[in-house]
Amino acid sequence: MTKQPLSVTEMFSSIMELLEQAGYAKHTLWGNMYGSIRSVVNFYHEKGICNYDPAVTHEFIQTVEQRYREGEICREYYNAQKRAARKFEMFHSTGTLTWECTKRTSKYQLNGEYSRLLNAFLSSRDFHENTKWDFAWAVRRYLSFFQEKGIPSLDRASINDSREFVINAATSMAAGSLHNLLCYVRQFHIFLKESGEKAPDCISLFSYHVPRKMPVRGYVSDEELTAIMGQVDTSTSMGKRDKGIIMLGATTGLRAVDIARLKLTDIDWPRGEIHVSQSKTGGMLYLPLLPEAGESIKDYILNGRPESDAPEIFLREKAPFVSMASGVGIGYMFDCYCKKAGIDRKPFDGKGFHGLRRRLARNMLVSGTPVTTIAQVLGHQNLDTAKQYLSLDSQNLKACALDFSCVPLERRFP
Repeated sequence: MTKQPLSVTEMFSSIMELLEQAGYAKHTLWGNMYGSIRSVVNFYHEKGICNYDPAVTHEFIQTVEQRYREGEICREYYNAQKRAARKFEMFHSTGTLTWECTKRTSKYQLNGEYSRLLNAFLSSRDFHENTKWDFAWAVRRYLSFFQEKGIPSLDRASINDSREFVINAATSMAAGSLHNLLCYVRQFHIFLKESGEKAPDCISLFSYHVPRKMPVRGYVSDEELTAIMGQVDTSTSMGKRDKGIIMLGATTGLRAVDIARLKLTDIDWPRGEIHVSQSKTGGMLYLPLLPEAGESIKDYILNGRPESDAPEIFLREKAPFVSMASGVGIGYMFDCYCKKAGIDRKPFDGKGFHGLRRRLARNMLVSGTPVTTIAQVLGHQNLDTAKQYLSLDSQNLKACALDFSCVPLERRFP
């Protein structure tokens, strides 16, 4: 069925109304956003067009991009204009506005043939969302290497070309990243062979084992957690939210992404339980909601959470009042409190939000909790994954030290 023509002026009014309903303050709407959104309408009117046309909106975006390239407008203005145009596109397609994180894009752009192979591979199995992106990244990088060499399809490539790719990757990647890259591309070649696609047989080449370093990650100590909590201002709605998030991470070991996606219906208040589907594994977790975390979350829901139809518990502090979408924002929030608390952060020091997870595992180990129980609490499907926390229990590891009493000591004189 053909859509009825939409007046851009009427669309403008509807978009502004939806933004106000999303929680944007009037001074933000009419002071900051009005001009950008209105500029789309003005572009239509200057062309003598009253009804919305995707081609005209695309032309508007191209015009804005050209002005930006020529230095006529600044980057901030350029982004505001593009966001305004996207709102018209979204409203035309869906009749409403939604707020989602920008989808990840890749710098490795492939030709039609390579895109076909990649899409066929990604459709060949049921990948988890995050795993699918990892596989896509590896295969894109691999196929892009051939494309840059002027090889338009794999039936024209040789095993020597693939070997050159491995050598180049090995010179620029850490051992762990190289290990993952080879594993992902090996799975891609297995798919190619099973599908009968013409390509060099490189399964053995990509089966080479790359040993990965297993560094001992640190954790957030009890003293550091106390210092961090001392920086949270619970008299504000943001402080109430942040305290709830941090206490939940400290008492359950939940990953930041799972806390960001936690819904109001995931908490069974009468039973004092949390039911959550893990983003990383897809497995269900049933965890106790301890009083210190429960009281903090309750305080946020009743006294700090903005009015919103969003099902998630923890929402953005500023409009639109929707979920935090991912764990990135939680990690950044935690890092800010670490800085305020005077905690000196270093790369890979284990003091980030994930350090709360390791803190819980370490404390459980010290108290004598079996590794099997720790694996269940943290949602590890493989027991070996949970064994990484053994290195944090320095107190009990001392019992494993070798006794050198039986080793004879000799004093030698020059």
